[in-house]
Amino acid sequence: MAYEPKQPIYLPVAVFLDLEFHLMDTRPGAKPETFIAELVQRWLAVDKERFALRRNGQPTRGFQWKNIFLPDGTSLRTCHSDNVEFAKVVGDHIVSDDGTLLTPSLFANRHAKGRNAWRFVWLRFPGDDYWIRAAECRARFDNLQQQRSTGDSTMSKMV
Repeated sequence: MAYEPKQPIYLPVAVFLDLEFHLMDTRPGAKPETFIAELVQRWLAVDKERFALRRNGQPTRGFQWKNIFLPDGTSLRTCHSDNVEFAKVVGDHIVSDDGTLLTPSLFANRHAKGRNAWRFVWLRFPGDDYWIRAAECRARFDNLQQQRSTGDSTMSKMV
């Protein structure tokens, strides 16, 4: 392992102790310094995605999954028997961590058969720091479309 020089970061003692005691209860053996470094790295990755979106705008490439568009950079996650797998939308394709090109169904069923991808795949869109189940994303989109069409028909009756 290569040596990495370290830079001290000062926290209020109360915050550091609260973190240390919390880690002892929830993650025995975890060192606060390592935890903070990993936390900052994860935050930086998400914030860099957000910055790129603000600077470059929404990606025009991505994967169309029925009525849901997964823009380039969208992460996918699924789990089977305590094995968590990830994939990412790269260009117009979904690519697994091992480089296999997949559809959402193939991704959900790599280690099990008959699983509905809408229920077993979670999505994290570029710039977001949370995961959403694909079925919930689909339901939100359907509700939004229904609201729009209801609004359009209300407006046409007014004219």
